[in-house]
Amino acid sequence: MENKDIKIIKNRLLLGLISIFFNTFFLTDVWPVALKASSWIQEIKKEPLSEHSKQWLEEVVPYIITPAEKEIFLSLPNEEERGKFIENFWKKRDPNPETPENEFKIAYYRRIALANKFFGYGGIPGWKTDRGKIFILLGPPNEIQHDYFYGRSSLSQPGAIKEVWTYWNLPNPNLPYCLEFTFIDAYGTGDFKLETSLGYRDNIALPLNLQASHAFFDQLEFLAESLKNPFEKAERLREIITTQVSYELVPFICDFFIRKGSEESNQAIIFTKIPLNSLEFKYIDGKNNYSITLMLNISNNLGQKIFEKIQNFNFQSEIKEKSLKGIQIYSIPIIINIPPGEYGFHVLALDNFSGKIGTFHKKVFSPDFRDEKLALSNIFLFSPALDQEKGPTKYRYLSNEFKPDEEITLELEVYNVQLNPETKIGDLTVKLLFFKENKLITSSPPLEYKLLNSTDAQIRTSLRLHNFEPGNYRLRVEVEDKIASLSCLKEIELKIVSN
Repeated sequence: MENKDIKIIKNRLLLGLISIFFNTFFLTDVWPVALKASSWIQEIKKEPLSEHSKQWLEEVVPYIITPAEKEIFLSLPNEEERGKFIENFWKKRDPNPETPENEFKIAYYRRIALANKFFGYGGIPGWKTDRGKIFILLGPPNEIQHDYFYGRSSLSQPGAIKEVWTYWNLPNPNLPYCLEFTFIDAYGTGDFKLETSLGYRDNIALPLNLQASHAFFDQLEFLAESLKNPFEKAERLREIITTQVSYELVPFICDFFIRKGSEESNQAIIFTKIPLNSLEFKYIDGKNNYSITLMLNISNNLGQKIFEKIQNFNFQSEIKEKSLKGIQIYSIPIIINIPPGEYGFHVLALDNFSGKIGTFHKKVFSPDFRDEKLALSNIFLFSPALDQEKGPTKYRYLSNEFKPDEEITLELEVYNVQLNPETKIGDLTVKLLFFKENKLITSSPPLEYKLLNSTDAQIRTSLRLHNFEPGNYRLRVEVEDKIASLSCLKEIELKIVSN
Protein backbone atom coordinates (compact mmCIF):
# COMPACT_ATOMS: atom_id res chain seq x y z
CA MET A 1 0.00 0.00 0.00
CA GLU A 2 2.81 2.34 0.85
CA ASN A 3 4.51 1.74 -2.52
CA LYS A 4 1.20 2.36 -4.30
CA ASP A 5 0.71 5.69 -2.48
CA ILE A 6 4.24 6.78 -3.43
CA LYS A 7 3.50 5.88 -7.05
CA ILE A 8 0.32 7.99 -7.02
CA ILE A 9 2.21 10.95 -5.54
CA LYS A 10 4.90 10.65 -8.22
CA ASN A 11 2.29 10.57 -10.99
CA ARG A 12 0.59 13.69 -9.56
CA LEU A 13 3.92 15.51 -9.40
CA LEU A 14 4.61 14.56 -13.04
CA LEU A 15 1.19 15.82 -14.11
CA GLY A 16 1.86 19.06 -12.28
CA LEU A 17 5.15 19.58 -14.06
CA ILE A 18 3.48 18.93 -17.44
CA SER A 19 0.77 21.46 -16.56
CA ILE A 20 3.39 24.06 -15.64
CA PHE A 21 5.24 23.42 -18.93
CA PHE A 22 2.02 23.73 -20.96
CA ASN A 23 0.97 26.98 -19.29
CA THR A 24 4.45 28.44 -19.64
CA PHE A 25 5.00 27.73 -23.31
CA PHE A 26 1.49 27.74 -24.76
CA LEU A 27 -0.33 30.36 -22.73
CA THR A 28 2.43 32.97 -22.53
CA ASP A 29 4.75 34.74 -24.95
CA VAL A 30 7.58 32.28 -24.34
CA TRP A 31 6.36 29.75 -26.90
CA PRO A 32 6.45 32.10 -29.95
CA VAL A 33 9.92 33.20 -28.92
CA ALA A 34 10.97 29.56 -28.71
CA LEU A 35 9.53 28.97 -32.18
CA LYS A 36 11.43 31.94 -33.61
CA ALA A 37 14.63 30.72 -32.00
CA SER A 38 14.08 27.27 -33.47
CA SER A 39 13.46 28.76 -36.93
CA TRP A 40 16.57 30.94 -36.60
CA ILE A 41 18.71 27.93 -35.64
CA GLN A 42 17.27 25.99 -38.60
CA GLU A 43 18.11 28.88 -40.92
CA ILE A 44 21.70 28.85 -39.72
CA LYS A 45 21.98 25.13 -40.43
CA LYS A 46 20.43 25.45 -43.92
CA GLU A 47 22.79 24.30 -46.67
CA PRO A 48 23.04 26.29 -49.91
CA LEU A 49 21.63 24.75 -53.08
CA SER A 50 24.03 22.39 -54.78
CA GLU A 51 24.64 22.73 -58.52
CA HIS A 52 22.53 19.60 -59.02
CA SER A 53 19.54 21.04 -57.10
CA LYS A 54 19.88 24.42 -58.77
CA GLN A 55 19.99 22.87 -62.24
CA TRP A 56 16.99 20.64 -61.46
CA LEU A 57 14.97 23.64 -60.31
CA GLU A 58 15.96 26.12 -63.03
CA GLU A 59 16.49 23.92 -66.08
CA VAL A 60 14.56 20.68 -65.62
CA VAL A 61 11.20 21.50 -64.00
CA PRO A 62 10.69 25.30 -64.29
CA TYR A 63 7.55 24.85 -66.42
CA ILE A 64 5.81 22.19 -64.31
CA ILE A 65 6.73 22.92 -60.69
CA THR A 66 4.00 24.85 -58.89
CA PRO A 67 4.78 28.00 -56.88
CA ALA A 68 3.94 26.18 -53.64
CA GLU A 69 6.28 23.29 -54.50
CA LYS A 70 9.06 25.69 -55.41
CA GLU A 71 8.67 27.53 -52.10
CA ILE A 72 8.86 24.26 -50.16
CA PHE A 73 11.90 23.09 -52.11
CA LEU A 74 13.79 26.34 -51.42
CA SER A 75 12.99 26.12 -47.71
CA LEU A 76 14.46 22.63 -47.25
CA PRO A 77 17.56 22.65 -44.97
CA ASN A 78 19.92 20.23 -46.76
CA GLU A 79 20.58 18.18 -49.86
CA GLU A 80 19.26 15.00 -48.29
CA GLU A 81 15.81 16.54 -47.85
CA ARG A 82 15.95 18.04 -51.34
CA GLY A 83 16.73 14.62 -52.76
CA LYS A 84 13.68 13.18 -51.01
CA PHE A 85 11.58 16.06 -52.34
CA ILE A 86 12.72 15.41 -55.93
CA GLU A 87 11.92 11.71 -55.58
CA ASN A 88 8.42 12.48 -54.26
CA PHE A 89 7.96 15.18 -56.93
CA TRP A 90 8.18 12.56 -59.68
CA LYS A 91 6.23 9.95 -57.70
CA LYS A 92 3.24 12.30 -57.43
CA ARG A 93 3.20 12.58 -61.23
CA ASP A 94 3.62 8.86 -61.96
CA PRO A 95 0.44 7.83 -63.84
CA ASN A 96 0.97 4.15 -63.02
CA PRO A 97 2.84 3.65 -59.69
CA GLU A 98 2.52 -0.13 -59.97
CA THR A 99 5.03 -0.28 -62.82
CA PRO A 100 8.78 0.14 -62.20
CA GLU A 101 9.01 2.98 -64.77
CA ASN A 102 7.66 6.47 -64.23
CA GLU A 103 6.07 7.14 -67.61
CA PHE A 104 5.57 10.85 -66.93
CA LYS A 105 9.22 11.39 -65.98
CA ILE A 106 10.50 9.44 -68.98
CA ALA A 107 8.24 11.35 -71.39
CA TYR A 108 9.16 14.67 -69.80
CA TYR A 109 12.92 14.12 -70.12
CA ARG A 110 12.40 12.91 -73.67
CA ARG A 111 10.56 16.15 -74.49
CA ILE A 112 13.44 18.21 -73.10
CA ALA A 113 15.91 16.26 -75.21
CA LEU A 114 13.81 16.67 -78.37
CA ALA A 115 13.26 20.37 -77.66
CA ASN A 116 17.02 20.87 -77.39
CA LYS A 117 17.55 18.90 -80.60
CA PHE A 118 14.98 20.65 -82.81
CA PHE A 119 14.25 24.11 -81.39
CA GLY A 120 17.59 25.54 -80.31
CA TYR A 121 19.18 28.41 -82.24
CA GLY A 122 22.15 30.77 -81.91
CA GLY A 123 23.56 29.03 -78.85
CA ILE A 124 20.20 29.15 -76.97
CA PRO A 125 19.10 25.65 -75.88
CA GLY A 126 15.77 24.48 -77.23
CA TRP A 127 14.11 24.20 -73.82
CA LYS A 128 14.44 27.99 -73.38
CA THR A 129 12.69 28.86 -76.66
CA ASP A 130 8.97 29.52 -77.03
CA ARG A 131 8.44 26.44 -79.20
CA GLY A 132 10.47 24.36 -76.77
CA LYS A 133 8.36 25.53 -73.83
CA ILE A 134 5.09 24.58 -75.51
CA PHE A 135 6.56 21.26 -76.68
CA ILE A 136 7.73 20.37 -73.16
CA LEU A 137 4.37 21.29 -71.63
CA LEU A 138 2.02 19.75 -74.17
CA GLY A 139 4.14 17.38 -76.24
CA PRO A 140 4.15 17.17 -80.04
CA PRO A 141 1.21 18.98 -81.68
CA ASN A 142 -1.42 17.11 -83.67
CA GLU A 143 -0.84 19.39 -86.64
CA ILE A 144 1.87 21.85 -87.75
CA GLN A 145 1.28 24.40 -90.50
CA HIS A 146 4.58 25.81 -91.78
CA ASP A 147 4.47 28.68 -94.24
CA TYR A 148 5.97 32.00 -95.14
CA PHE A 149 4.44 34.77 -93.05
CA TYR A 150 1.88 36.59 -95.18
CA GLY A 151 0.22 38.67 -92.46
CA ARG A 152 -0.61 42.27 -93.19
CA SER A 153 0.86 43.71 -90.01
CA SER A 154 4.11 45.58 -89.59
CA LEU A 155 5.71 42.35 -88.32
CA SER A 156 6.05 41.12 -91.88
CA GLN A 157 9.66 41.07 -93.05
CA PRO A 158 11.34 39.48 -96.09
CA GLY A 159 12.08 35.87 -95.20
CA ALA A 160 9.64 35.80 -92.27
CA ILE A 161 8.28 32.34 -91.45
CA LYS A 162 5.12 31.32 -89.61
CA GLU A 163 4.36 28.08 -87.79
CA VAL A 164 0.92 27.23 -86.41
CA TRP A 165 0.74 24.37 -83.90
CA THR A 166 -2.67 22.83 -83.30
CA TYR A 167 -3.58 20.54 -80.40
CA TRP A 168 -6.91 18.87 -79.85
CA ASN A 169 -8.41 16.49 -77.33
CA LEU A 170 -5.55 16.85 -74.83
CA PRO A 171 -5.81 14.47 -71.85
CA ASN A 172 -5.80 17.25 -69.24
CA PRO A 173 -9.45 18.18 -68.50
CA ASN A 174 -8.49 21.72 -67.47
CA LEU A 175 -7.40 22.58 -71.01
CA PRO A 176 -9.71 23.48 -73.92
CA TYR A 177 -10.54 20.84 -76.48
CA CYS A 178 -8.65 22.72 -79.18
CA LEU A 179 -5.51 24.86 -78.78
CA GLU A 180 -3.60 26.78 -81.43
CA PHE A 181 -0.22 28.49 -81.07
CA THR A 182 1.27 30.73 -83.76
CA PHE A 183 5.04 31.26 -83.83
CA ILE A 184 6.66 33.95 -85.98
CA ASP A 185 10.29 33.93 -87.11
CA ALA A 186 10.34 37.56 -88.26
CA TYR A 187 13.77 37.49 -89.91
CA GLY A 188 14.25 33.84 -90.87
CA THR A 189 16.95 33.33 -88.23
CA GLY A 190 15.31 30.44 -86.37
CA ASP A 191 14.13 32.68 -83.51
CA PHE A 192 10.44 31.74 -83.42
CA LYS A 193 8.45 33.93 -81.01
CA LEU A 194 5.01 33.02 -79.73
CA GLU A 195 2.58 35.53 -81.23
CA THR A 196 -0.01 36.67 -78.65
CA SER A 197 -1.59 39.60 -80.53
CA LEU A 198 -5.37 39.79 -80.79
CA GLY A 199 -5.10 41.75 -84.06
CA TYR A 200 -7.08 40.11 -86.83
CA ARG A 201 -4.52 41.20 -89.43
CA ASP A 202 -1.97 38.84 -87.90
CA ASN A 203 -4.31 35.93 -88.69
CA ILE A 204 -4.26 34.89 -85.04
CA ALA A 205 -7.29 32.86 -84.09
CA LEU A 206 -6.46 32.11 -80.48
CA PRO A 207 -5.06 34.66 -78.01
CA LEU A 208 -3.07 32.38 -75.72
CA ASN A 209 0.28 33.00 -74.08
CA LEU A 210 2.74 30.79 -72.24
CA GLN A 211 1.14 31.46 -68.87
CA ALA A 212 -2.23 30.35 -70.16
CA SER A 213 -0.76 27.20 -71.72
CA HIS A 214 0.20 25.80 -68.34
CA ALA A 215 -2.38 27.56 -66.22
CA PHE A 216 -3.46 24.18 -64.85
CA PHE A 217 -0.33 24.28 -62.69
CA ASP A 218 -1.38 27.68 -61.25
CA GLN A 219 -4.58 29.17 -59.86
CA LEU A 220 -6.03 25.72 -59.23
CA GLU A 221 -8.93 27.17 -57.34
CA PHE A 222 -9.92 29.37 -60.27
CA LEU A 223 -9.68 26.50 -62.74
CA ALA A 224 -11.60 24.17 -60.46
CA GLU A 225 -14.41 26.71 -60.37
CA SER A 226 -14.40 27.05 -64.14
CA LEU A 227 -14.90 23.30 -64.45
CA LYS A 228 -18.15 23.49 -62.49
CA ASN A 229 -20.02 23.48 -65.73
CA PRO A 230 -23.50 22.04 -66.31
CA PHE A 231 -22.54 21.29 -69.93
CA GLU A 232 -19.20 19.62 -69.36
CA LYS A 233 -19.24 17.55 -72.53
CA ALA A 234 -19.03 18.99 -76.01
CA GLU A 235 -21.88 16.69 -77.07
CA ARG A 236 -24.28 18.62 -74.86
CA LEU A 237 -23.18 21.92 -76.38
CA ARG A 238 -23.62 20.48 -79.85
CA GLU A 239 -27.16 19.40 -79.01
CA ILE A 240 -27.98 22.99 -78.06
CA ILE A 241 -26.28 24.74 -80.96
CA THR A 242 -27.53 22.40 -83.71
CA THR A 243 -31.16 22.93 -82.72
CA GLN A 244 -30.62 26.61 -83.67
CA VAL A 245 -32.89 27.66 -80.81
CA SER A 246 -32.01 31.11 -79.48
CA TYR A 247 -30.87 31.58 -75.88
CA GLU A 248 -30.28 35.06 -74.46
CA LEU A 249 -29.18 34.48 -70.85
CA VAL A 250 -25.71 35.58 -72.01
CA PRO A 251 -26.50 38.26 -74.62
CA PHE A 252 -23.77 39.01 -77.15
CA ILE A 253 -23.33 40.19 -80.73
CA CYS A 254 -21.17 38.96 -83.59
CA ASP A 255 -19.68 41.04 -86.40
CA PHE A 256 -18.84 39.08 -89.56
CA PHE A 257 -16.28 40.13 -92.16
CA ILE A 258 -15.27 38.34 -95.35
CA ARG A 259 -12.13 39.08 -97.30
CA LYS A 260 -9.92 37.31 -99.82
CA GLY A 261 -7.79 34.53 -98.38
CA SER A 262 -5.18 32.24 -99.86
CA GLU A 263 -5.67 29.93 -102.84
CA GLU A 264 -9.33 28.95 -103.20
CA SER A 265 -10.62 30.09 -99.80
CA ASN A 266 -11.78 33.33 -98.27
CA GLN A 267 -11.00 34.54 -94.79
CA ALA A 268 -13.98 34.82 -92.45
CA ILE A 269 -13.38 37.01 -89.40
CA ILE A 270 -15.87 36.78 -86.54
CA PHE A 271 -15.70 39.29 -83.69
CA THR A 272 -17.78 38.10 -80.73
CA LYS A 273 -18.49 40.90 -78.24
CA ILE A 274 -19.77 39.86 -74.81
CA PRO A 275 -20.77 42.46 -72.18
CA LEU A 276 -19.12 41.59 -68.88
CA ASN A 277 -22.16 42.67 -66.88
CA SER A 278 -23.93 39.57 -68.24
CA LEU A 279 -21.23 37.23 -66.87
CA GLU A 280 -20.60 35.93 -63.37
CA PHE A 281 -17.10 36.47 -62.00
CA LYS A 282 -14.86 35.19 -59.22
CA TYR A 283 -12.98 37.77 -57.18
CA ILE A 284 -9.45 36.39 -56.74
CA ASP A 285 -6.36 38.31 -55.59
CA GLY A 286 -8.06 41.66 -56.05
CA LYS A 287 -9.17 40.96 -59.64
CA ASN A 288 -12.39 39.89 -61.32
CA ASN A 289 -11.87 36.56 -63.09
CA TYR A 290 -14.18 35.33 -65.85
CA SER A 291 -14.45 32.02 -67.67
CA ILE A 292 -16.45 31.32 -70.83
CA THR A 293 -16.63 28.56 -73.41
CA LEU A 294 -17.22 29.58 -77.02
CA MET A 295 -18.47 27.16 -79.67
CA LEU A 296 -18.56 28.03 -83.38
CA ASN A 297 -20.54 25.79 -85.70
CA ILE A 298 -20.71 26.36 -89.47
CA SER A 299 -23.23 24.60 -91.70
CA ASN A 300 -23.66 24.52 -95.49
CA ASN A 301 -26.83 25.46 -97.37
CA LEU A 302 -28.19 21.94 -96.69
CA GLY A 303 -27.85 22.43 -92.94
CA GLN A 304 -24.94 19.97 -92.64
CA LYS A 305 -22.15 20.82 -90.21
CA ILE A 306 -18.87 21.44 -92.03
CA PHE A 307 -16.79 23.08 -89.29
CA GLU A 308 -16.69 23.23 -85.50
CA LYS A 309 -14.42 24.99 -83.05
CA ILE A 310 -14.61 24.94 -79.24
CA GLN A 311 -12.45 27.21 -77.10
CA ASN A 312 -12.29 28.13 -73.41
CA PHE A 313 -11.36 31.69 -72.41
CA ASN A 314 -10.24 32.47 -68.87
CA PHE A 315 -9.51 36.16 -68.44
CA GLN A 316 -9.38 39.04 -65.98
CA SER A 317 -10.94 42.48 -66.03
CA GLU A 318 -7.71 44.21 -67.14
CA ILE A 319 -8.00 42.84 -70.67
CA LYS A 320 -11.60 43.87 -71.20
CA GLU A 321 -12.56 46.75 -73.42
CA LYS A 322 -14.96 49.59 -72.76
CA SER A 323 -17.66 50.58 -75.21
CA LEU A 324 -18.81 54.10 -75.81
CA LYS A 325 -21.79 53.57 -73.52
CA GLY A 326 -19.54 52.64 -70.62
CA ILE A 327 -20.41 48.92 -70.77
CA GLN A 328 -17.32 46.77 -70.44
CA ILE A 329 -16.94 44.39 -73.38
CA TYR A 330 -14.77 41.32 -73.94
CA SER A 331 -14.08 40.93 -77.66
CA ILE A 332 -12.99 37.58 -79.13
CA PRO A 333 -11.72 37.42 -82.72
CA ILE A 334 -11.88 34.10 -84.56
CA ILE A 335 -10.45 33.66 -88.05
CA ILE A 336 -11.20 30.70 -90.30
CA ASN A 337 -10.88 29.91 -94.01
CA ILE A 338 -14.01 29.02 -96.00
CA PRO A 339 -14.61 28.49 -99.73
CA PRO A 340 -17.03 30.75 -101.60
CA GLY A 341 -20.68 29.98 -100.89
CA GLU A 342 -23.52 30.55 -98.43
CA TYR A 343 -23.18 29.32 -94.86
CA GLY A 344 -24.98 29.29 -91.57
CA PHE A 345 -22.86 30.60 -88.68
CA HIS A 346 -23.97 29.45 -85.22
CA VAL A 347 -22.17 30.75 -82.13
CA LEU A 348 -22.78 29.62 -78.53
CA ALA A 349 -21.32 31.34 -75.47
CA LEU A 350 -21.40 29.52 -72.12
CA ASP A 351 -20.63 31.27 -68.83
CA ASN A 352 -18.69 28.55 -67.00
CA PHE A 353 -19.34 30.08 -63.58
CA SER A 354 -23.13 30.47 -63.83
CA GLY A 355 -24.00 27.85 -66.46
CA LYS A 356 -25.97 30.44 -68.47
CA ILE A 357 -25.74 30.39 -72.24
CA GLY A 358 -26.39 32.65 -75.21
CA THR A 359 -26.59 31.86 -78.92
CA PHE A 360 -26.24 33.74 -82.19
CA HIS A 361 -27.32 32.52 -85.66
CA LYS A 362 -26.71 34.23 -88.98
CA LYS A 363 -26.55 33.42 -92.70
CA VAL A 364 -23.27 34.60 -94.23
CA PHE A 365 -22.39 34.79 -97.93
CA SER A 366 -18.76 34.27 -98.95
CA PRO A 367 -18.22 35.80 -102.44
CA ASP A 368 -16.01 34.34 -105.14
CA PHE A 369 -13.24 36.92 -105.46
CA ARG A 370 -11.53 34.86 -108.19
CA ASP A 371 -13.98 35.67 -110.99
CA GLU A 372 -11.77 38.59 -112.12
CA LYS A 373 -14.48 41.17 -111.54
CA LEU A 374 -13.81 44.28 -109.48
CA ALA A 375 -14.80 43.41 -105.91
CA LEU A 376 -14.55 44.71 -102.34
CA SER A 377 -14.13 43.07 -98.97
CA ASN A 378 -16.30 44.05 -96.03
CA ILE A 379 -15.61 47.43 -94.44
CA PHE A 380 -13.76 47.57 -91.12
CA LEU A 381 -14.31 50.56 -88.83
CA PHE A 382 -11.91 51.04 -85.92
CA SER A 383 -12.14 53.21 -82.85
CA PRO A 384 -8.61 54.40 -81.96
CA ALA A 385 -7.06 53.94 -78.53
CA LEU A 386 -3.77 55.50 -77.46
CA ASP A 387 -1.05 53.01 -76.60
CA GLN A 388 1.50 54.79 -74.42
CA GLU A 389 4.40 52.62 -75.53
CA LYS A 390 3.70 52.41 -79.25
CA GLY A 391 1.84 55.65 -79.88
CA PRO A 392 -1.62 56.12 -81.40
CA THR A 393 -1.12 53.56 -84.17
CA LYS A 394 -2.82 50.66 -82.42
CA TYR A 395 -6.58 50.10 -82.69
CA ARG A 396 -7.97 48.11 -79.83
CA TYR A 397 -11.41 47.20 -81.14
CA LEU A 398 -13.78 47.27 -84.05
CA SER A 399 -16.74 49.53 -83.50
CA ASN A 400 -19.81 50.91 -85.24
CA GLU A 401 -20.40 53.56 -82.56
CA PHE A 402 -18.45 56.78 -82.36
CA LYS A 403 -18.58 60.05 -80.48
CA PRO A 404 -19.02 63.34 -82.36
CA ASP A 405 -15.73 64.49 -83.94
CA GLU A 406 -13.99 61.27 -82.86
CA GLU A 407 -11.40 59.93 -85.27
CA ILE A 408 -12.57 56.92 -87.28
CA THR A 409 -10.25 54.57 -89.15
CA LEU A 410 -11.73 52.83 -92.19
CA GLU A 411 -10.18 49.82 -93.89
CA LEU A 412 -11.21 47.58 -96.78
CA GLU A 413 -9.60 45.62 -99.60
CA VAL A 414 -10.09 45.94 -103.38
CA TYR A 415 -9.62 42.93 -105.67
CA ASN A 416 -9.07 42.32 -109.38
CA VAL A 417 -7.96 45.82 -110.32
CA GLN A 418 -6.94 46.12 -113.98
CA LEU A 419 -3.37 47.28 -114.65
CA ASN A 420 -2.16 49.44 -117.50
CA PRO A 421 -0.59 46.94 -119.96
CA GLU A 422 2.45 49.17 -120.52
CA THR A 423 3.17 50.65 -117.07
CA LYS A 424 1.70 47.78 -114.97
CA ILE A 425 0.09 50.43 -112.76
CA GLY A 426 -3.50 50.38 -111.55
CA ASP A 427 -5.51 53.55 -110.98
CA LEU A 428 -8.30 53.70 -108.35
CA THR A 429 -10.63 56.42 -107.10
CA VAL A 430 -12.33 55.97 -103.73
CA LYS A 431 -15.25 58.11 -102.53
CA LEU A 432 -17.00 58.10 -99.13
CA LEU A 433 -20.67 59.06 -98.89
CA PHE A 434 -22.74 59.41 -95.68
CA PHE A 435 -26.50 58.94 -95.61
CA LYS A 436 -29.13 59.48 -92.93
CA GLU A 437 -32.61 58.08 -93.55
CA ASN A 438 -31.68 57.56 -97.23
CA LYS A 439 -30.70 61.21 -97.58
CA LEU A 440 -27.14 62.10 -98.59
CA ILE A 441 -25.58 64.17 -95.79
CA THR A 442 -22.04 64.66 -97.04
CA SER A 443 -19.35 63.09 -99.19
CA SER A 444 -15.58 63.18 -99.18
CA PRO A 445 -13.34 64.42 -102.00
CA PRO A 446 -12.20 61.50 -104.20
CA LEU A 447 -9.15 59.65 -102.89
CA GLU A 448 -6.60 58.55 -105.49
CA TYR A 449 -4.70 55.26 -105.22
CA LYS A 450 -1.98 53.92 -107.54
CA LEU A 451 -1.18 50.21 -107.64
CA LEU A 452 2.18 48.95 -108.85
CA ASN A 453 2.35 45.35 -110.15
CA SER A 454 -0.59 44.30 -107.97
CA THR A 455 -4.23 43.71 -108.79
CA ASP A 456 -5.28 43.81 -105.12
CA ALA A 457 -5.12 46.84 -102.81
CA GLN A 458 -5.73 47.70 -99.19
CA ILE A 459 -7.55 51.00 -98.63
CA ARG A 460 -7.02 52.61 -95.23
CA THR A 461 -7.93 56.13 -94.24
CA SER A 462 -8.90 58.16 -91.15
CA LEU A 463 -11.64 60.75 -90.87
CA ARG A 464 -13.72 62.76 -88.41
CA LEU A 465 -17.46 63.34 -88.69
CA HIS A 466 -17.62 67.03 -87.84
CA ASN A 467 -21.00 68.40 -86.78
CA PHE A 468 -22.75 65.02 -87.04
CA GLU A 469 -25.70 64.86 -84.66
CA PRO A 470 -26.30 61.68 -82.62
CA GLY A 471 -28.19 59.11 -84.65
CA ASN A 472 -27.92 56.26 -87.14
CA TYR A 473 -26.02 56.72 -90.40
CA ARG A 474 -25.00 54.67 -93.43
CA LEU A 475 -21.54 54.88 -94.95
CA ARG A 476 -21.13 53.98 -98.62
CA VAL A 477 -17.70 53.37 -100.14
CA GLU A 478 -17.61 53.72 -103.94
CA VAL A 479 -14.52 52.45 -105.77
CA GLU A 480 -13.82 53.14 -109.45
CA ASP A 481 -11.24 51.33 -111.57
CA LYS A 482 -10.30 54.05 -114.07
CA ILE A 483 -8.43 51.75 -116.46
CA ALA A 484 -11.21 49.14 -116.65
CA SER A 485 -13.99 51.79 -116.40
CA LEU A 486 -15.67 49.68 -113.72
CA SER A 487 -16.98 50.58 -110.30
CA CYS A 488 -18.43 48.85 -107.24
CA LEU A 489 -19.59 49.83 -103.77
CA LYS A 490 -19.94 48.56 -100.22
CA GLU A 491 -22.01 49.92 -97.31
CA ILE A 492 -21.92 49.73 -93.52
CA GLU A 493 -24.16 51.07 -90.76
CA LEU A 494 -22.70 53.28 -88.04
CA LYS A 495 -23.98 55.26 -85.10
CA ILE A 496 -23.00 58.60 -83.56
CA VAL A 497 -23.60 58.69 -79.80
CA SER A 498 -23.58 61.65 -77.45
CA ASN A 499 -20.59 62.29 -75.20
